[in-house]
Amino acid sequence: MLRDVMRETWDFPHISQEEQAGELPQRFQQAFVQGVQQAHKEILLELRQTLFKIVRIRFPGALRLAKKQVSAVEESDTLCELIVKMGVAQSLEEAIHALLDVDEEQDEDL
Repeated sequence: MLRDVMRETWDFPHISQEEQAGELPQRFQQAFVQGVQQAHKEILLELRQTLFKIVRIRFPGALRLAKKQVSAVEESDTLCELIVKMGVAQSLEEAIHALLDVDEEQDEDL
């Protein structure tokens, strides 16, 4: 797939036959890794914003805690799970408990 994308770029014709047959040139590898990292950051930002919107609407009293708890979360799975928990929480106490559990989940991942 990456090779298909590369063929569509203006720089691809300037790649030697050896580079085409072997590994990707380092500059493409670096660009690819940077692109993946940037996409991951953008996904995390979108997930956090979604979570904050849900908390703001359903449990405004827990918004500050939500911002504090998820500011360091780097796992999209954790944020997705928390979004679901906030969506189905029946009370403010349940929402706060789910937010506080984020610390425990982060400790388990280490």
